[in-house]
Amino acid sequence: MIANIDKTNSLTKCIVYFNDGNVHTFYSLDKKHKNSKQDKALGMRRLDKMLTGTFKAKFETAIIYDNELNGAELAKYKRGVRVN
Repeated sequence: MIANIDKTNSLTKCIVYFNDGNVHTFYSLDKKHKNSKQDKALGMRRLDKMLTGTFKAKFETAIIYDNELNGAELAKYKRGVRVN
């Protein structure tokens, strides 16, 4: 097991608004292995892969934020395509 995905340890989060009306928050996995340092770019790539691959036709909007209180918007997706 690489590491537990924990909302307090993740550097970024993604809020996904699905076509069926559900909303779900996903947290990034920022490590390659248990003892490695966190890498924000790795976590962003993994969230991007999830959105453009696994969930491509299943969501209306997805927004990736810094995982902080009032975190900045880092990326936005509409129907599987990055728009920002």
